[in-house]
Amino acid sequence: MKQEFTDEGLRQIAGRAWTMPDGSRTRVYLLRFSAPDFADDPDRCGSTMNVNGVNRIEDDSDWRKAKFAQPNPALHGKVDVFAEAAPVGDEEVRVGCIQSGDVQAAVFQSRRGGVASVPFHQTVILQSQLLG
Repeated sequence: MKQEFTDEGLRQIAGRAWTMPDGSRTRVYLLRFSAPDFADDPDRCGSTMNVNGVNRIEDDSDWRKAKFAQPNPALHGKVDVFAEAAPVGDEEVRVGCIQSGDVQAAVFQSRRGGVASVPFHQTVILQSQLLG
């Protein structure tokens, strides 16, 4: 993986994580590349990516419904949202992938018993706005 990032022009990585009182854990990773073309890699952050402890992720149907109901949310860059496919273990995981210029962001949220859609979607939208 280190060689792959070197070949793809990875310049900087930043990450931040926090836990909310309800037990929701959020992790945000920002990867900055030497050019926008390197940041737009669906294998790195997309439906085919490997997430530790998750069998498979799929498009988040709640995100698709919300986006259809409000076709012009205040998003900046390319935003894709995924949810853990059934069967879900004790802790559900949702992933938001944002590509804005030469930065690719990955927002992970997990919670025992399930991740609430609205707070997760708000986190992804706010992160996209911060990158825009």
